[in-house]
Amino acid sequence: MTGLSRRGFTTAVLACAAGCERREHARPGPAPVASTQAPAAPSLPLAPPTPPTRALFRAFPRLASSLSVLPIATLPTPLEPARRLGAALGVELLAKRDDLTASLHGGGKTRKLAFLLADALAKGARDVITFGSIGSNQAVATALHGAALGLRVTLALAPGPHDASTREKLLAACRAGASLRLVSGGVAEAEAEARRDEAHGGAYVISQGGSSALGNLAFVDAGLELAEQLATRAGPPPRVYVAMGTMGSAVGIGIGLALAGVPAEVVAVRASGPATSSQARFDAMVRETIAFARRLDPSFSEVAPRVRLDGTHLGRGYARPTTEGRAAIERAEHEEGWRLEPTYTGKTLAALSADAPRIADAPVVFWCSHHMAPLAIDGATAADVPAELRRYVEPAPG
Repeated sequence: MTGLSRRGFTTAVLACAAGCERREHARPGPAPVASTQAPAAPSLPLAPPTPPTRALFRAFPRLASSLSVLPIATLPTPLEPARRLGAALGVELLAKRDDLTASLHGGGKTRKLAFLLADALAKGARDVITFGSIGSNQAVATALHGAALGLRVTLALAPGPHDASTREKLLAACRAGASLRLVSGGVAEAEAEARRDEAHGGAYVISQGGSSALGNLAFVDAGLELAEQLATRAGPPPRVYVAMGTMGSAVGIGIGLALAGVPAEVVAVRASGPATSSQARFDAMVRETIAFARRLDPSFSEVAPRVRLDGTHLGRGYARPTTEGRAAIERAEHEEGWRLEPTYTGKTLAALSADAPRIADAPVVFWCSHHMAPLAIDGATAADVPAELRRYVEPAPG
């Protein structure tokens, strides 16, 4: 580590995070026009947090000396009873409120970005590129958090369904100063090309969905966090329902619970096609995540997460709403006041609802990974969006 001492290092990060949060709440008007000049290099050398701050570092203190993490997520997120909805479904229902991770952009993506953007800054990166479909939560979260940290962000986006949420995300990303480009040749090809560039001093690359060995450790932390919260409860272990896109959340939660010795079943509800969420890919990602952690801390155990992949609620594909998902969203809003969305949380709750008659023997945890919080788009217009993407900010057909 160069530059600041470890104490100064941590102080700088905490001060920056607090300043970013203050700026987000203070700005009433449109974002300034992005400069064509490269931003100044971020003055954010990063230090590992002290071990008590995260469940992962309490369990494996050696990882705390190897990993840098930004304090951009408010953790632990609550584990709270959802009595009205649970009664309607006939189960003891708990909600893991990961939609409350941050005011700038809440949701599970913020957990991963705390690790990934910290790594980018620690490596001296000034530019970050990430990938996803047009309506990607990962993309807009990277744009918002990256901009708050002084990074220049590029979003490489593949064509996808067109709705009001897509429009809002694109305008919010533009308002934050991100560069957007359409990748018609496929996300995997675009990422492979970016990684070749990264090896020669190009932008820091964040995988689609933030699902990498490092990003997945953020959800190992989440699984350990949930285990600590469950430790205060008596009774049988729960079933945990979580949305599965690029698989990193389910991989990490499964590993974390297994490390904690909690024999809970994780039900990973497929929200994207088999190309990104297959059993073989899941198993490989588990191995890669554990191997990465063990290289940093050999005491990190080889475990076999107890995860079941449920592909019965995907419907016509990624970001294509289902009738059951819409019904689950309406019920959640009526019973609990939640504003779920149709791509991930709606389908996850639909799967839980369908299983409810046969899972009443144990508590059920609904992992609320995201919800429909409004994004700041004031001042951003269709003119700010590249021409090839402009049709996605026009009124949705039908």
